[in-house]
Amino acid sequence: MSYFIVQHAAAQMPQSCWGIYRRVAVLEVEDGVERVAMISERARGVVRVVTTWERCNVGTSSRCAFARALTEAEELANALNAAALNAVEVAS
Repeated sequence: MSYFIVQHAAAQMPQSCWGIYRRVAVLEVEDGVERVAMISERARGVVRVVTTWERCNVGTSSRCAFARALTEAEELANALNAAALNAVEVAS
């Protein structure tokens, strides 16, 4: 059985960018995995990368791109976990 988590990491940007940018991802991971080393299918414990939000600017308010992406990713992960749980209950 696997479940879905939200993870974020630093985004690679050119030296000319002054702001802080981050990547946000929803990952399907194996049981017992709380955090992975990198946002990649090659990381230990990752089944697949569901979706990513690339180069999100980290601002000071809840309206910045990073906060919006994080909220959307958490909602998606919760919905996918609920759907997976319902599928397991129906199959039982």
